[in-house]
Amino acid sequence: MTASRLASAAILAFALASAAAAEGLKVYPGAKKYTPPDTEQTRAFMSALRPGMTITAYLTNDSFEQVVFFYKTFAKEYTSPGMHPAGKLPNGEQIRKTFLIFDGAPDLLKSKSWASVQHPFIGSASVKAGAPQYRDVRDVTEIVLTEKKEVPKAKD
Repeated sequence: MTASRLASAAILAFALASAAAAEGLKVYPGAKKYTPPDTEQTRAFMSALRPGMTITAYLTNDSFEQVVFFYKTFAKEYTSPGMHPAGKLPNGEQIRKTFLIFDGAPDLLKSKSWASVQHPFIGSASVKAGAPQYRDVRDVTEIVLTEKKEVPKAKD
C-alpha cells in the first residue's frame, strides 16, 4: 500500500471513529427529557457526581427491548462481572436494566460515554427495614445518558 493510500485510510478511519463518538450520545427518537423534582435527595445525588460527569435522563413509552435494540446498532451492551439482576417491584414485576457503551471502552470505569436503560422508571428508592421502597414507579422506559469529560487538574 502506498503512503498516500495509507494516509487516506488513516484519515477515513479517524473520521469514522469521530462520527461514531459524536453519534454516541444520540437521544432515543421520541424520548422526552426528564427533570427530577428539586428535592434534597436529588441535590445530594447531583453534587456527588464526579467533576466533569454529566447525566441526562429521558423517558419513552417504547418498550425496553425497542430502546436497547436501537442503541445496540451503534453501542456495545455491557454486563459487569458479578452484576446482579436489578430486582423486582413489590407487585412481582421484574426491573430490567442494562448498560451500553458508546466509545468502545472495555467497561464503564474507562468509558467516557455510556447509557443505562431501565424499565420501569423508578423516581426514587430507599431502604426501610432491609426492604427496598420504590416511589413514582411508571410504566415507561428510562434512558440515562452519561458523559465524562476530563477536568483540568488545579495547579499548585
